[in-house]
Parts: sequence; structure tokens; C-alpha cells
Amino acid sequence: MATTSQASAEIPALRVTHHDDPRVLAEAATEDYSLHVVPQTWRMDRGKLTMAWYAVMTAFFYMYFAAFIALAYGTVNALIGIVLTVIAYALINTVITRVAATSGLTVALFSRSMFGFVGAAIATLIFAATAIYYLVFEGSVVSVAAQTFFGGPIKLWYAIVIASTAPLVWRGVRTWLDRLNGALLPFYAIALAAVVIWALADKGYHGFLPDAKAAPGTTLPWLQAFTAYMGVWILMMFTMDFARLGRREDERYHVAITFGWLYYVLTFLVNGLVGILLVSTFGITLEQLAGQESALPVQIVNLTGILGLLLIYITQTRINTVNLYLASTNLQSFFSRLFRLNLPRTAWVVVACAIGYLLMLTNVFSYVVDALNYQGIAIVAWVGVALAHVAYLRAHKRSLDRLEFRPGRIPAFNPGGIAAWFAATAVGVILKVSDSATSQFWDTWGLLLTFAIAFGVYSLSLRAARPEWFAMARPYDPALEVDDAWEARVECHHCRKSYVAREMDRDPSAGHEAICAACATGTAFYAAAIREARAGA
Repeated sequence: MATTSQASAEIPALRVTHHDDPRVLAEAATEDYSLHVVPQTWRMDRGKLTMAWYAVMTAFFYMYFAAFIALAYGTVNALIGIVLTVIAYALINTVITRVAATSGLTVALFSRSMFGFVGAAIATLIFAATAIYYLVFEGSVVSVAAQTFFGGPIKLWYAIVIASTAPLVWRGVRTWLDRLNGALLPFYAIALAAVVIWALADKGYHGFLPDAKAAPGTTLPWLQAFTAYMGVWILMMFTMDFARLGRREDERYHVAITFGWLYYVLTFLVNGLVGILLVSTFGITLEQLAGQESALPVQIVNLTGILGLLLIYITQTRINTVNLYLASTNLQSFFSRLFRLNLPRTAWVVVACAIGYLLMLTNVFSYVVDALNYQGIAIVAWVGVALAHVAYLRAHKRSLDRLEFRPGRIPAFNPGGIAAWFAATAVGVILKVSDSATSQFWDTWGLLLTFAIAFGVYSLSLRAARPEWFAMARPYDPALEVDDAWEARVECHHCRKSYVAREMDRDPSAGHEAICAACATGTAFYAAAIREARAGA
């Protein structure tokens, strides 16, 4: 074991190995290092990570949403908005992909450097709630389609859909979701092509909603189409939690293919064109489509029977495995951080399913849509702060693979990040609430202003930033006591498992024994860490 001059005879020696702990690997098969930094040895082959992530691409939501936007603003304006969306998503996720692959951090862990240890928990909760809402939204599509084909009470189908999704995410991305979604992808492509051909043969070709146009007096309809897609910037958070599993040497591939322009061309543009074509072919109106994503699936099942049901089941199963997986990881992170409740991710899968089913039973889909709108404001603000944070780190030549996130070395709050996030979110919410039914200011400028305020306020605050905003100065850093903090594994005195030194700390409440990031969430530890930091100030 290598040591530096900072270590002294007064602190216990680190128990170091240079291979993965078998117990940690067994745990990671279901947990995917959800509470830890992802070591290089757990990173995924680029093709497998692509297959896992492309599950998000097949959600019926993207077909529905594009058709809804086309009916509301006109097809040409919708397509302009979609093309701008592809460009914006590709550029932003280039940054997020690189940050995640370099740092190996989830949204929850990365957010600590922007908002502090306690402040980051809010981002985690918003992420978990949004993933559950999408689980409800997409699960309802399968349920309605199944009821259309088989009959029976809708509440029963809700239960069947939720219960059948849970076992699919017991295992993690690296050990199961890539294979499941990779196997389903060709069936999805074949079934979708068959449904489109069948619909055109039966109903005839009626173009891509050629008669749709924006209502008279609509302000910048193409820009409203673009800002409507900003409401689903949750995909930026989704990207980070998946991209952390990518290998550093595959960064260029992932930036272009997995999380970049190709993915968004397929997700938004191709899916959008298919959705617009099908809605036009079936003659679905804006009133029929508004507020019910199931309008198109019902038409598909009524026309194509079991083929349409199979398509819907495949598409929604793929996306809902991702929704449920991310809901479980972020619930796990939130409760472990704020309430010190450390349960395995599989337990949070059950909790997420129970919450999702209860939301379905209350038939609150209109409330779910409204909640997503407000959470979208907070998420757009998060993206603005995140981009400003990365720009600051790069400007100050700070390495992303050394980004501080450890509980005992992060302050409770980063005042600059919290101020920027809350100010932008508050302005966004006020604009949305106060915008009258006849005004189009919110639809045109609301989310753009939210993003600009978040980015601008944080960028300005960083000019006065102090080191203690980002980290607490404490001695005895295990990452500096080993030759390579990414290769050396250090045993945690609490759980007795070994993790990469990059995430390890010294526990001042236990004689400065080594402690991992997951175990370093206890009240006694954090209080002792704060006292130690203040004593050295």
C-alpha cells in the first residue's frame, strides 16, 4: 500500500486490494453501484449500453406527442420544433455524457457538487417522482390496449401491467436490461412496420396531417413546438444515470450514437413522423388526442388486433423497464441520504410499483400531466445549473474524475447552486401560474427563461464562489493515500466491503477508519466530519 505524507501513524492503515470485491460484484448485479461511483471494471460494452438505452426510444409518448404538436401548431411548425429539439438535445447530452462517463456519478451524486449534500436530495426526489409519473403514463397505454383487446376491468389490467414489469428490473442494466431490450428491438421494428403498412392499406394514405395549422394569432408556433419538447428534459437526467456505465474509451461513440444525434433523430424525428402519419391515417382529432395518449393505441388494436397489442406491449415494456429502474435507484438514493434508510434497490422497485398502481387507481392522469409540467420547470432549471457548473469546472481546469461528492467532504448546501435553481424554478412556476388562458407568453418563452435564469444566476454567483461551496477541507483523504484512486479498492470499516478509493473517506467518528460513500451517510459521521472541517479552518 502506498501512502503520502498526509497519513500519519495516528490513523489506521488502509486495507487495500487491486481487484473487485466478490461481494460487491454480487451486489452490483442488482444495484449497479447506484449509491457508489461506478468503477472502470463495471463499465459496459458500448453495443450493450446502446441496446439498454434505446429502450427509451420506443415509448409511444414520442409518437403521441409529435402528433399532438402537429395538430396544435401545424405539421411544418412541429417539424421545425422537432429538428431544433434534436440539435439541442444532442448538444446538451454531449456534455452530460462526457461528465457521466468520466466521473462515474449518478444524477444524485453529481448534484451534490452543485447543491450540496442535503440540497442534492431534492433533485433526486424530483427525478424519482418524474420516473414514476412516466411509469403511470406509459403503463396506462398497455392497460387500455389490453382492455380493448381482451375486455375486463381496467383496474385489473393496471395491476397486471405493474406486476409484470417489476420482475424485469430486479437485475441491473449491465446484467439484464441490455439483453432484454436488445432482444425486443427487432420485434418492435417489425411490428411497427407491419402496423403502419396495415393501417395505410386499410385506411388509405392521407398525408402527414396536411390540413393541420396553428390557431390564428399563435405567437411563433415553431418556437412553441420547440419549448413544448423542453418539458421532457428529464431525458438529460436519464442520460446521466445510463452514461455513467459507459467506458471512457467509447466516449466518441456514445456522444454520436448512444446518447447523441442519431438517437434523437430516431426518437423524436422518426417516431414523430410515424406518429403524425398514423394519427392522420386514422383521422384522430386534436380533441381526441388531448390528454389521452391511449387514443392512438386503441385505434391500432381495433384495426390490427393481436399484432397491434404486441407492438404496444413491446414498446411500453421497453420504456417502462427504464422508468421503473430509474425510479427505484433514485428512491433508494433519496431515502438513504435524507432518512438514512438503506434498503436494496429491489425493495424500492416494489415501492415504486405500489405508488404507481395507487396513482392509476385514483384515475389522476390529468393531475399527472400537470405535475409533469411543473416538475419539467425544475428539471430545465437543473440542466441550466448543470451546464454552468461544468463550464466553471472546465474554465478552472478541474478534472471531472476528481469531482467531489463524498458525504463527509461536501457541505450541506452550495449557496450559489441552490439560489440559481430555486430562483429559476420560482420564476418558471410564477410565469406558468400567472399566464392567462389567452396569453401565450409561457408557451413561447417560459421554459427558455427558466433555463436562461438558472444558467445566468449560477454563472454570476460562481464569480464570487468560495472553495467551501464545493468541498469541506478535511485531512486524511484515502484517494491521496493510494497509487491510483480508480484502481485501488479500500475496505470500508462499516460494511466490510471494498470499493474504489475514489469514493472512500476517513470516518472521524470511528478513529478515522476508512468508510465508503454509501455508509458515510449517518448522522454521527456527518456531524464529526463537519467538526473536523471547522477545527481545521
